[in-house]
Amino acid sequence: MKKILCLMALSLYLTAGHAQQNGDARKVLDATAAQITGKGGVKADFKADSFSGGNLQGSASGTMCIQGEKFQMTTPDMITWYNGETQWSYVKANEEVNVSVPTPEERQSMNPYAFVNLYKDGYDYTIKETTLRGKPCYEVTLTAKDKRKSLRTIILDIDQRTYAPMCVRMQQRDNGNWTRIAIHQFHTGQSFKAAVFEFNPKDFPQAEIIDLR
Repeated sequence: MKKILCLMALSLYLTAGHAQQNGDARKVLDATAAQITGKGGVKADFKADSFSGGNLQGSASGTMCIQGEKFQMTTPDMITWYNGETQWSYVKANEEVNVSVPTPEERQSMNPYAFVNLYKDGYDYTIKETTLRGKPCYEVTLTAKDKRKSLRTIILDIDQRTYAPMCVRMQQRDNGNWTRIAIHQFHTGQSFKAAVFEFNPKDFPQAEIIDLR
């Protein structure tokens, strides 16, 4: 389950449309980034699946709150907090909290909106029109210029009307596995207190804290 939260994606039916110029792809990505990094935070429900060799490895559904680099992710099995520096991962089954300082690569794989910073440097991109869940959308494909990057390919499905992200798919460099996440109930302009992004031991008095820093 933890692996799914770190490598999120969902396989969905897409109807291909006509190709557009790369300059249009940049405009769409800029508009989507503005939705996520604009005033306030973002809250969304997601359904994520992880695939290896085309076979489903696991699934997770939950809610994510994001503000800048901070995020909180909640699923039936795990809660993850990241306050911009420290990460806490609470596993409900064994009541353990792992405390760590994630690397930039780990942060990118955990946060489906990491493309907000990634696309601006080190990636080529193409765009085409398609449909997803009955809505016209743009499918933007980002391909790493440097083959050593941990994320080789990122594919974004973006609502043509609102520029809200509908699906994010990512391929890892080391094993070629794909992860994808379907995004639902996307809300911008949210107001979050700092405590939302930090683990509070008072809320989990029975939890064993394992400091991995």
